[in-house]
Amino acid sequence: MTARAAALAVVVAGALAAAPAATQPTRILAVPGPIDGTPVSVVLPPDAIRAIDAPPFLRGEAASQQMTADEPVLGLRLSGEARAYPLGYLSAHEIVNDRVGDVPIAVTW
Repeated sequence: MTARAAALAVVVAGALAAAPAATQPTRILAVPGPIDGTPVSVVLPPDAIRAIDAPPFLRGEAASQQMTADEPVLGLRLSGEARAYPLGYLSAHEIVNDRVGDVPIAVTW
């Protein structure tokens, strides 16, 4: 990771603190049947993957200690602020509800 990338890099540390899906109530999802002849499989019920809300961030050296130099991220620059959301966290949670300045944002993957 370059020094500039490390300075802009952030780690969504709150992802690990989110409650596992197994502790969430399970709902039965009705599947109407095949779509265009293709069977529909339900892997997870609605809301089984918790969003990350108001994530904490690390900067610079602290972030580079938790990330690899080639770790893929989804980057955002808005109103002079830069954020990087590691795809590993996004793959596990799929959405981050964040705020950049006064602007609420949703980061999805």
